[in-house]
Amino acid sequence: MDEHGGAGPWPGGSATGRRAGEWPGPSPHAVLDSLFDGAGFGLAVWDLEMVFLRVNRVLAEINGLPVEDHLGRRAAEVLPDLPADVLDAHARVLETGGAVRDVLVQGRAGTAPAPRSFRCSYYPLREDGELCGVLAYVREVTEETRAAVRRRRELEQQQRIAAQLEVSLMPDRLPVVPGADIASAFRPAGDQHQIGGDFFDVFPMGPECWMLVIGDVCGKGAEAASLTALARYTLRAAAIQAGAEPRELLVQLNEAIVRQRQDMSFLTAVCAFLERAEGGALRLTLSVAGHPPPLLLAADGAVTEVGGRGVLLGVWEEPSLPEEAVELRPGERLVLYTDGVIEAGAPDDELGQEGLAEILARAPQGRAADTVSVIDMAVVSRAPARDDVAVLVVRADPESPRDSERAR
Repeated sequence: MDEHGGAGPWPGGSATGRRAGEWPGPSPHAVLDSLFDGAGFGLAVWDLEMVFLRVNRVLAEINGLPVEDHLGRRAAEVLPDLPADVLDAHARVLETGGAVRDVLVQGRAGTAPAPRSFRCSYYPLREDGELCGVLAYVREVTEETRAAVRRRRELEQQQRIAAQLEVSLMPDRLPVVPGADIASAFRPAGDQHQIGGDFFDVFPMGPECWMLVIGDVCGKGAEAASLTALARYTLRAAAIQAGAEPRELLVQLNEAIVRQRQDMSFLTAVCAFLERAEGGALRLTLSVAGHPPPLLLAADGAVTEVGGRGVLLGVWEEPSLPEEAVELRPGERLVLYTDGVIEAGAPDDELGQEGLAEILARAPQGRAADTVSVIDMAVVSRAPARDDVAVLVVRADPESPRDSERAR
């Protein structure tokens, strides 16, 4: 045995003998000796019977045995608890003659009280074209694996918290609005451990007037959730003031964002006041703050953008926010939505505002929930959503004292 843990001379010749001109530098054996001694990972050479022919000190320390206790012995004899993955990898190398790479092996090693993790690769060794052994490469990844497990648990916990918080920022159910049939839907984007910024609300301002709002906060995570909560509760508080109007509510929300903002957060929103009108119609006064414009669906299938085009909130101290009043006759619908709807399928198959209008124009007359379902199907039929999707539909229905319905 040599001082490097070798079991006699390396196959193929002595460590020093070579003919002139065959090898211009250090001998192959010197290179191999240096590799085995200097490697920061475990290395071993087995014969076809999985007997240790050579092992370096790193792997010997992993196994908790001296180098000499490995040599000339089978791996299963040296390590009685040898994982089946190692045996399987050795057998596959012998069967296929090819390498088996990146095998995650877990188990106890040496005197360690807790299981450890290793990334292992196995390579065929040949002499004169014939398979004569297997080179094993072993790198410990215990801390990496534990960190990955911790990160996965943290993500699962974040996802649970996000789901609970997301629900808390939405109304549990939509209130009953006499003369109106209202339905909604919310679909979070694929990365559900991150809280999105889409929200909507329906809130009574008095016996004959209701506030409807839909909005979209820039960004995700705790900051987005904080701004979403600020928006929802600022609008609710402002709505109970005497003489409140949609534009004034959005102006007050803008002031609150600018006053509290510590970054470049902003949001878009639509605020609408809903009142009953004569003949079973509904009168809505709307103000749009940088948000996709609501769509009015007439009884004949015509689709019209309403509400004007104001600027987004949280950027300017005196935002331009026009108002527009529209009337929904019986059977007509108003569709409010976030940009996750029109961006569904981007970039290759984006729905877009024109695509949404075409789908709504072809949609059959029905309840508000039917319209929500048509939009939801258009979204999910495309690629997985990259942004949250929120929809709120109001339909004038003089015969509708029943509970408004929230689509899931």
